[in-house]
Amino acid sequence: MHWSGYLLFFACTTSLLMVVLEVVIYRKLTSLQQINQRELKKMRDLENYRRDFLGEVSHELKTPIFATQGFLHTLIDGAMDDPRVRVKFLKRALKNADRLAHLVEDLLIITRAESGEMVIRVRPFGIYDLVAEVVDMLDIKFTRKGRNIRCTIMAHGLEHAQVLADRERIQQVITNLVDNAVKYGNQQGSILLEIGKDSGKIWVSVTDDGPGIDDEHLALLFRRFYRIDKSRSRDGGGTGLGLSICKHLIEAHGEQILVHSHPGKGATFRFSLKQVEQE
Repeated sequence: MHWSGYLLFFACTTSLLMVVLEVVIYRKLTSLQQINQRELKKMRDLENYRRDFLGEVSHELKTPIFATQGFLHTLIDGAMDDPRVRVKFLKRALKNADRLAHLVEDLLIITRAESGEMVIRVRPFGIYDLVAEVVDMLDIKFTRKGRNIRCTIMAHGLEHAQVLADRERIQQVITNLVDNAVKYGNQQGSILLEIGKDSGKIWVSVTDDGPGIDDEHLALLFRRFYRIDKSRSRDGGGTGLGLSICKHLIEAHGEQILVHSHPGKGATFRFSLKQVEQE
């Protein structure tokens, strides 16, 4: 081949390599740009989450803190001398201190759950026994408060069914759901707890006979601090985190929790768990 041919071949090869290199560099830069955009979006989302979370927490903490301070200041300013006022205000201060403690405890749970730091200790246990245990525990609590609420358990033949989950966490879920049913259900009515089986999984549901939930609220119920009736929830001492905690605990097991409700017909919360197959 003549030298001019070699030069032409070399020039074409070099040009081709340059084109390929430019394409590779362009794709790499585009990929890096997309990564940077995703990282920037993550940072913005994280900052928005931090700001919203701090705003929500600050708002919720203010109520029990200011209430406790108000009662204590009143006592210090002279109300301590009246025995009846002293006992009354100390009880109210204690109630708000307890509420503050529950709020901090729930915040720790929700923070661990949302950050993925929550440890789930999975082992087999009897789901019926756990449901009955929760009902017995809450029955004593609500009887002391003078609430005549009947809790009925329907196991549909699954009294000996075993599930694979973290017993302590599921106990917390059932407790939150029953407690929620008591707060929003008929105060002289009943609560139905059911255990069933569907597609190889065990499901547990809690149904109240309260006023029900409008469609506009259903999609928001599991959000942090979301309350349908804000004044009623605050008076009842709720932290506004119960349902959000339930959602995170069930999802940490790889399962789902759902709600079904119609105005005037109560509400049903239902979640599923993996069943341990009987030998």
